[in-house]
Amino acid sequence: MRILNYGAGAVGLGIDSCLLKAGKQPDMIARPQTINALKENGLIRTGIFGEFKASANSFSCYGSLAQLPAKAYDYILVSTKSFDSPSTAKDIHEHPFIFNEKTKIILCQNGWGNAETFCSLFSRDQIYNARVITGFTRSKPNQVNITVHADDILIGSLFGSNLKEIGPLCEAITQGGIPCKISEDIGKDLWAKMLYNCALNSLGAILDVPYGELGKHAYTRKLMARMVEEIFDVLQAAGY
Repeated sequence: MRILNYGAGAVGLGIDSCLLKAGKQPDMIARPQTINALKENGLIRTGIFGEFKASANSFSCYGSLAQLPAKAYDYILVSTKSFDSPSTAKDIHEHPFIFNEKTKIILCQNGWGNAETFCSLFSRDQIYNARVITGFTRSKPNQVNITVHADDILIGSLFGSNLKEIGPLCEAITQGGIPCKISEDIGKDLWAKMLYNCALNSLGAILDVPYGELGKHAYTRKLMARMVEEIFDVLQAAGY
């Protein structure tokens, strides 16, 4: 199984740690500081799923797709921020040598609109979305800490693509320590994640407090309840 992960931030390294623990050898596209740290000290995972370290020779890091060896991948994971989706999709599209006839693109990103961005350049049959509701932080460029796990990682298609194609990837991530399974309705799962994002992220940022603090006070609980109600109003108006 050949896997490329485009993006080695907290989420990217967290998923890569699972693949490595499962015995896979993913290639990574990362920033120079991250590449240097990974090559020098390997990839370290800590947190609620236990400690794990992958040696530097068990994976490969590159600064760009142009530096990759001439090989095609079975899965291309996209672990960048959503605002990088247009440039990431364009970059991947301009390097067709990384594709074989069955390559799947898995978008491990928050929010809506990422799949549509990639569908402007790739066939819908190639595009899958992942719902990641696990908390990852980076204390060092090569170290990821898993702080919280609300539910399984879910992978599915918004466009009715063949879900059996992503079974081996889900199994590998699960073997690496984080439960991952196929979703029959990933759209519903992404909307559920939106409830978390809208109710927690904005208030946590504005008030500069961790999520746990938001539930301790009647005023912030009321605000979050109003946000969730509004999301359901949007869902109903949009026909979901």
